[in-house]
Amino acid sequence: AGALDSISHGRSGSEVTVEGAVVRVLATNSGTQGAHEQFVVAVRAGNAEQDILVADNITIGRAAPVRQGDDVIVRGELAIDATGPVIHWTHHDPRGRHESGFVRVNGELYD
Repeated sequence: AGALDSISHGRSGSEVTVEGAVVRVLATNSGTQGAHEQFVVAVRAGNAEQDILVADNITIGRAAPVRQGDDVIVRGELAIDATGPVIHWTHHDPRGRHESGFVRVNGELYD
């Protein structure tokens, strides 16, 4: 419920952990910050449901083999932009300046 509360109040920058089903896997996006695998997770808390985009930097961390329908747990930093909520920093920080995040799928941790 913490992530959905942060989203409803427009609070970017919160460290969040969410669990939900992968509803869509998108193409990997390469940019100045590295390659990011992207997928959408449906997060439910009580009667509230929110689709959240996960942008997982696979230049830093290893790619998680997510597929539509997989149950995942994701930890990272919440950002809210014009397209909606995004969780990023879902990996370790090689410089040790940012809290580590992760993607857990099929019982395995990808960070």
